[in-house]
Amino acid sequence: MNGRKLLLICMPIASLFFLTACAQTTQVYRSPKGYDFNKGEKLFLPDALHELSGIAFPAESSKHIFANEDENGLVYYFAPGEHQYQQIKFAKKGDYEGIAISNGYIVVLESKGTVYSFPYSDILQREATNVKVGKDLIPKAEYESLAASQSDSLLYIICKKCAVDKSSSTVTGYVLGLSKEGDFFKKGEFKIDEKQIDLISSLKGKQFRPSALTKNKRTNEWYILSSINKMLVVANDKWEVVGAFPLDPSLFNQPEAIAFDDSGSLYIGNEGGDKANKATLLKFKLN
Repeated sequence: MNGRKLLLICMPIASLFFLTACAQTTQVYRSPKGYDFNKGEKLFLPDALHELSGIAFPAESSKHIFANEDENGLVYYFAPGEHQYQQIKFAKKGDYEGIAISNGYIVVLESKGTVYSFPYSDILQREATNVKVGKDLIPKAEYESLAASQSDSLLYIICKKCAVDKSSSTVTGYVLGLSKEGDFFKKGEFKIDEKQIDLISSLKGKQFRPSALTKNKRTNEWYILSSINKMLVVANDKWEVVGAFPLDPSLFNQPEAIAFDDSGSLYIGNEGGDKANKATLLKFKLN
């Protein structure tokens, strides 16, 4: 075999090897400032929270974490990492998403935009007795993200899929007030610009679909989680995007919940995914 034939045979083989090597390039996943997503602690959640929807900590203590799942109208609370839990019923079966604690009340968001509040003191009972319901305060759409700002008793809700955003490159959010009696009232709205996300980390032509929201009180930044996009977006107090972090699907199989404890540790919760897997809570300590 002469050198010319050998070269012609080897070139396709070399090209194939190069393409295979490129395809196998490992993606590097970055972490937001102060955290290392490669050094987390995995906690398994009780079986009742297999379809985890939201998590929250009371402002005064992180001894217990509060959580909800998306079907039964129940709020659960337990020490992180423990499988024994308490629960309280606040509503009939439905499609429940985010949870927040503010102004002495536990607040739960229903996917269509209805919000529920009941006194934090009711957790010692099996069923909440003074539930307030806020209907038609925001447009009917699909919502999953709810968070509270402890300093001003405001609640923040972000669209997952809203008609108002259908032909735009923005994601709309709404602000509600929470009175001392647990009643809700309108306070305003805000926008998140998807183009700002794309400049930092490509959305690959998809719309941004938030699944959970929390506030980092140490930096006054908003942490916006998306299960569909497998991404964590960080925005400042004006909702300007300052960071976008793709999430490793081997760690974050279905990230649906996010919260900070009083020491600054960040918690991200994953749904169980299928019947063989347990829901998990990933804890990342503040560096």
